[in-house]
Amino acid sequence: REELERQMAYRRDQDLRQQITGKLLVGADWDLPQDLLKRQSRRELERAVMELQSAGFAVDDIKRYSNQLQRNSMASTRRALKEHFILERIAEEHSIEPTPEDYDAEIDRIAESSDESARRVRARIEKRGQMDALRNQLVERQVLELIQEHAEITDKPYEADDDRSVAIDHAIASRSESAIPEAKYGNEPEGQKLPTDRS
Repeated sequence: REELERQMAYRRDQDLRQQITGKLLVGADWDLPQDLLKRQSRRELERAVMELQSAGFAVDDIKRYSNQLQRNSMASTRRALKEHFILERIAEEHSIEPTPEDYDAEIDRIAESSDESARRVRARIEKRGQMDALRNQLVERQVLELIQEHAEITDKPYEADDDRSVAIDHAIASRSESAIPEAKYGNEPEGQKLPTDRS
């Protein structure tokens, strides 16, 4: 039951995020370099997977969502990057930065939903060089919470997705990951640590 409630909260938050960022992106008509879009495609997918794990989604649901993201990767990455730049700017203006406790709580949520220890989840995230993706996820969530505090929100009935896609592991998809250059800024595996290293 708790897992279903977290998943419903995730869907509600995603819908609200789409509405908020839709308003923020109205004037964002600048172009992004193609090489940046290609580099960030994989990182955006990794961030989305972490969010779904944190929300308690099943592995098949996560794979299905990953497949959808990959099918629309350039368009979704373009939108995600613009969202990120705008939300990051708002975070800077309001001095929003995740605390060590924020990292711990998020890692605990991921660990709980994946039936792993927090220590193992932290080690995997650090080894894969995904701490910056986790930081971005936390910052963006905090900025959206700040916006929601000042927004007028109206409830609407839930509309179920009519998704008929099948979950497959993206590793068997035809796209070669080696064809996409790695993002270098702030994504050095092993060397990147959290402000606190809880064991």
